[in-house]
Amino acid sequence: MDIGAYGYTNDSMVFKNSFIGRSVYNQNFEFPPPQPLPGTDAPPMPYVLVADEAFNMSGKLLKPYSSRGLDIKKLTFNYRLTRTRRMVECTCGLLVAKWRIFSTPINLKLEMVDEVVKSAVVLHNFLCTKEPQIIEPIPEDSQMASITSFDPRSSVAVSSLRDFFADYFCSDAGRVEWQGHYV
Repeated sequence: MDIGAYGYTNDSMVFKNSFIGRSVYNQNFEFPPPQPLPGTDAPPMPYVLVADEAFNMSGKLLKPYSSRGLDIKKLTFNYRLTRTRRMVECTCGLLVAKWRIFSTPINLKLEMVDEVVKSAVVLHNFLCTKEPQIIEPIPEDSQMASITSFDPRSSVAVSSLRDFFADYFCSDAGRVEWQGHYV
């Protein structure tokens, strides 16, 4: 968790200036090892972070396709990426709902604000371990075409990685029942 940006700073700048953001953009962040996507045997795919249009797409940070001239594959990818981002935003909303101190500007010394936020996040995560989690079933009987290894610094490679995830989301293995209702 990285705390300490001012409320008027945009998300992409906060991330870019954070320890995690610098590590991701410099290819120094240690992601878990690649794994095959659910419902596939191969290839192992890298873990990635998802972001909105304001971020720079890089290595393992994916953002939506531009909104012009989108086919169904790209629309599906953008929708699924947006749903994932909303999960993070909902977590922030849950923090505000559970800990009312976040619903207004915090009137404390700056170093105390960091401690309040850290405490709320730890308590929130603890409470999440006590609440049931809903996990959607994933089909098991499909395979994807393989993807070659890529240089994470190459914009072509990052775009290819995004395309591969888009193909997966439209495949039998990666499709979820509800995605066609919203694209």
